[in-house]
Amino acid sequence: MFTHNIYHNVRTRVIVVHDGKMLLHAPGAMEAGKGAYRVLPGGGLEPNEALYEAGEREVFEETGLRVKVTSVAFLREWIAPKMVSADEMKRQADASGFSYDEGEFPNHGYGLEVYLWAEIPAGESAEPKPGDANITGGLAEWVTLEQVAHEPLFPAELKALARDLAEGRPAVGVPSFVSGLGDPWDEPDWEAFRKGASE
Repeated sequence: MFTHNIYHNVRTRVIVVHDGKMLLHAPGAMEAGKGAYRVLPGGGLEPNEALYEAGEREVFEETGLRVKVTSVAFLREWIAPKMVSADEMKRQADASGFSYDEGEFPNHGYGLEVYLWAEIPAGESAEPKPGDANITGGLAEWVTLEQVAHEPLFPAELKALARDLAEGRPAVGVPSFVSGLGDPWDEPDWEAFRKGASE
């Protein structure tokens, strides 16, 4: 996010909805102009890790919940200074204690957050536990979909998504998660691809 290193620039955020509630961190360490706000669990990639693996690991580290990533919900990108000033990027980096590569702070950059759908597998606990307070600033908790629209939450599009789910509209996003290079002559996994579109 603040360097030209993929392990800083590409991050996951995980949307977990269970029994009409969304898993969110309590307002804590993350702050903007009006104060603390909520965020989804998630974080950066580690070496030799796929996006879905990063999402599952981050949720477990931050909430104690074991989840299974099922698909991509949406992407969020930003380019500095085209979409956000380098000064604002540096201010946010310094405020959150983010360490960037040694040397002068870059005056341009690119960031990508991949928002993933995940579910709690059958038999797994749905009770969040305290995670890494340095990352989250507070315990994760379940917030009703109706209440999500009234919470300080980043990004704001999650409020619209929660409203749609609360009103019975189907989840949006990419219905399947494609990893690896594959082969031009491979047969697709038709069932996995159609799963999200038909629900």
